[in-house]
Amino acid sequence: MAIDITGANAYFGATVNTRSETWTKIPLPRRVAAVAQAKDLIQSKFDAALETDTTVAGDFPRHDAAVYEQALWMLEMDTMDASLKAQMIDPKQIGSLAANLRAVQSLNTMLTPLAVRFIYLNTKSVRLSRG
Repeated sequence: MAIDITGANAYFGATVNTRSETWTKIPLPRRVAAVAQAKDLIQSKFDAALETDTTVAGDFPRHDAAVYEQALWMLEMDTMDASLKAQMIDPKQIGSLAANLRAVQSLNTMLTPLAVRFIYLNTKSVRLSRG
C-alpha cells in the first residue's frame, strides 16, 4: 500500500491513534495536500527513495508513520499560524506576534520529533558533489 490519504486515515483511526479526532476534523483536501507535502519533505532528507509499502508496528524504519505524523504536525502548525494572525489587533502586540509567526512558518520546513522517531537520519554524513 502506498503512502497516501487512505493509509493516513487508517493510521489515525479512532481505535488506533489518540489524535484521530484532530485528524478527522481537518477538511479532506487539506489532509491530502499535507500528506503529499510531508512525503516530499521527508523524502528530501534521504538519498534513497522512501519505503512506500505500509509497514506494521515494530518494523523500522516506518516511513509511512513518519509521513503521517509530519502531515498532522504541519496542519497543526498552520492552525496555530492562523490563530496568531487572528489575534493581531493591538498594534503593541504586532511585534511579538510577528516574531511568533516567523517562528511557526520556519517550523513547517523541519521534521517533527514524532516523525523522526520512525526514521533514521544520519546527521553526521557529508555529501560530496562535483562542481
